Amino acid sequence: MTDDEFFEFAPEDRKAELIGGALVMSLPASDPHADRQGFLITILRAYVRHKRLGVVRGSHTAVHLQTGENYEPDVLFVAAHRAQIVRREGVFGAPDLVVELLSPGTANYDWGVKRRVYAQSGARELWLIDPNGLDGSAFFQRGETGLNEVAMEDNVLRSSAVPGFYLRAEWLWPDGGELPDEVSVLKELGVM
Repeated sequence: MTDDEFFEFAPEDRKAELIGGALVMSLPASDPHADRQGFLITILRAYVRHKRLGVVRGSHTAVHLQTGENYEPDVLFVAAHRAQIVRREGVFGAPDLVVELLSPGTANYDWGVKRRVYAQSGARELWLIDPNGLDGSAFFQRGETGLNEVAMEDNVLRSSAVPGFYLRAEWLWPDGGELPDEVSVLKELGVM
């Protein structure tokens, strides 16, 4: 399937991606997936806007890559100095930060071809987040050899793509099961 065919046939009301020349449709997100996506978009967007660092978008934003692939990551960030790649029809080039919340139906794509393509396309940071826990998650940051896996230090991940932004494991996987309120997190991040 070509890029033009993808945009002709892909529905606007469902998540659809062009992966390896094939149209891949996703099932609706589970509640843990949707909850974490909403949380991440809220705190990241507020932080980025407050600091005037760039643009944050969610899962219905098409990312058009030079490889011919078209993805719809759950969350993305494009730095202000690259904001020209964000257009009405989507993002044309690799975002600086890509967040994929893993789902049973698409995890193989996220871990495989999408991770490779994001690395080849120049993404600076990739988070593969398992809504069920840290053990199934991985974080990658750009190094000399591409996107290299990095570990949280003391259960904190410091973003290399979003200056000053960090993510605590307890925010995404709290002991009590309920995510923290975003206002508390934004206060800790110095936004409020």
